[in-house]
Amino acid sequence: MKWREIMQRTARALMVPIVVLPVGAVLLAAGRFGPAFLGAAGAAIIIEYLPLMFAMGVAMGFTNYDGMAAFAAALGHVVLVAVMLAVSPGIVIEGGRVIPNEMSVLGGIMVGGYTAFLYYRYRGVRLPEYLGFFSGKRFVVLVTAVASVVIGLALGYLWPPVNRVILSLGDWIFATGGYGIFTYGVLNRLLIPTGLHHILANLIEHVFGTYVTPAGSLVTGEVARFMAGDPTAGFFTGGLFVTKLFALPAAALAMVHEARAENRTQVAGLMLTAALTSIMVGITEPVEFVFIFTAPLLFVVHTLLTGSALLAAYWLGIRHYGYALPMFFINLGPAANPWLVFPLGALFAVIYYFTFRFLIRKFNYPTPGRDVLETKTQTVASGRAEEALLATRVIAAIGGLTNLIEVAACMSRLRIKMLNPARLDEVKLMALPASGITRTDAHNVQIVLGTGSEQIRECMAEEANKAQLLTLVAPLDGEIIPLDEFPDEVFAKNMLGIGVGILPSGNSLVAPTTAVVAKVFPGGHAVVLKTTAGLEILLHLGLDTVSLQGRGFEVLCRAGEAVQEGQPLVKFDKEIITAAGRKLHSALVILNAEAVLEHQEAPSGQVVRGRSPVMVVRH
Repeated sequence: MKWREIMQRTARALMVPIVVLPVGAVLLAAGRFGPAFLGAAGAAIIIEYLPLMFAMGVAMGFTNYDGMAAFAAALGHVVLVAVMLAVSPGIVIEGGRVIPNEMSVLGGIMVGGYTAFLYYRYRGVRLPEYLGFFSGKRFVVLVTAVASVVIGLALGYLWPPVNRVILSLGDWIFATGGYGIFTYGVLNRLLIPTGLHHILANLIEHVFGTYVTPAGSLVTGEVARFMAGDPTAGFFTGGLFVTKLFALPAAALAMVHEARAENRTQVAGLMLTAALTSIMVGITEPVEFVFIFTAPLLFVVHTLLTGSALLAAYWLGIRHYGYALPMFFINLGPAANPWLVFPLGALFAVIYYFTFRFLIRKFNYPTPGRDVLETKTQTVASGRAEEALLATRVIAAIGGLTNLIEVAACMSRLRIKMLNPARLDEVKLMALPASGITRTDAHNVQIVLGTGSEQIRECMAEEANKAQLLTLVAPLDGEIIPLDEFPDEVFAKNMLGIGVGILPSGNSLVAPTTAVVAKVFPGGHAVVLKTTAGLEILLHLGLDTVSLQGRGFEVLCRAGEAVQEGQPLVKFDKEIITAAGRKLHSALVILNAEAVLEHQEAPSGQVVRGRSPVMVVRH
């Protein structure tokens, strides 16, 4: 997996545990004006159990909400913390404070990450029959616990010096005062097109900075410190109310007024929805993606003004946390000078409004409604029927269900991974009623559709389930090559069926999906699998390797055995095969091709066995 894709998936996964923060904030607020037990519940969520929530949430985010992965992460986090504290209870820092040897939210993120890695690596493990109960996903729970013991033991010794560095870094960031706050505001918006701003925000909100409560508990991160009453917390987040409640709605109004008269009503509907989304939910992308790519200077100005808003809020002593109007009132308890947000917001609203109008007119930027003819109806999906219709349009734009590998959603955008980028229909994609579209790489696209993104994702998932899609992963490490390029007419002319070819670079053949071994050819050069839907999949190693009579092949499965995706089936020796004058060209072929209604093959490129999708079929 490429580094960029890892970062994108991490940003997406981090959004899962974030949903608990409003719940905790509401309970804390209720506890201030009502029963104390409600406040205790809120404090437990935000202060005590937040690292555990991150461990479970990140694991779920990486594994498409798999419950067993979340359970494994919870167990892993408990084990990790216990082992680390047993090895080294804590470190003493300046002032005599003892910092427990815990990783807080950073530890939760780490546990969720390696749990997801172990999940994909071991979910297909088959143990001997007498240990069969622990096969598959249950094995992931066991191996995660063992891994946490080993990692916890190592971190018990390694983490204290790292913790000192993080504490120093956090102290330095917060000690920079206005400069650090301005820089954070700029970067927070500058990373919006990539979706990586969530990672930066998580570091500030949940990792950097420490505070010891009057009761002696240690809390870390801007949010927990703010909720716990730290008088130095809330400066990095308070100014964002200015941007979300005032500045961006003013920018939206400016774009409405710069639209052509005949288009103004339509644009007003779009911008009103986007502005209300920013105010009431705190999601700014529906406004920002209108101008990020069409008017890059506006985006640069926006990032600088956001940093300036945070800096001005800091100078005025505004301490607050939240990302929407309801959160402004819910979190008033520990806030300082919160009402100054309104006059400051009004000032920035005026600055945004006139700056945007001037720049749009000066450079003739094509913001919504400035074209003579408007062909797109920019509406946000509302209601199940509209969401289902939009899901259908998205599916068509990316090249159909057989080109869909993965779809996920965060607060405002769909994150889609495609099998074959060549199938993407740019015309249909640009015709979608989206606030913004970003191609993060060849196989991944992000579509900003507002707060209904999760519902649209669910509709797409339902369509995929109804279509009976089967994704086959690479059975070998190596390079995909089209079957029609095989130096063997039987494969090249699809005489056996449809499929893909692979030139192997490794020495292990694994199952491309969960199935039953229907046949193992004498000598072990080929295996036939049968899925629960009846598809017969031939996995053939090399060309004319039947004549080797088993030399160079070690069979690891037997006919009638149920195998999991990624489970090793055959080990082979490439040197023996090539020394015998045989070619390594190997194939995955669906023998009963008549059962396949539609299929899509991955383009040429490197693949990883058991992980990289190589073919999607609808049957």
